Amino acid sequence: MIRTTLTAVALAIGALAAPAQADTVKEALCVLSRHDDSIPQEEFTCDFTQTMGAAYIDSDRWAFTFPHAEQGKTYERQNTEDFSRWTRDGQYTLTLHQSGKKPYEPGGW
Repeated sequence: MIRTTLTAVALAIGALAAPAQADTVKEALCVLSRHDDSIPQEEFTCDFTQTMGAAYIDSDRWAFTFPHAEQGKTYERQNTEDFSRWTRDGQYTLTLHQSGKKPYEPGGW
């Protein structure tokens, strides 16, 4: 019984001390829409990394950072089965499709 408890405590401490793991998706599809309509909607391939609640999107042309502590303050995040979306009011909306393509939905998405 004591050995089991000590093992469980050691595993818990090891998990807390381990570095945070990042999930990365390569070649996702990003769609950038600016709120002032000055530039047409832009689609591009991007890499998506998520770690400790923060999201990082990187491409040849753009890089975005969405810190978890800023959610609800400087941006809003929406997650669905088909996409993740970040909106900075008055600036832009970035939609990410981890599959690398938009889902097919008659009439749009």
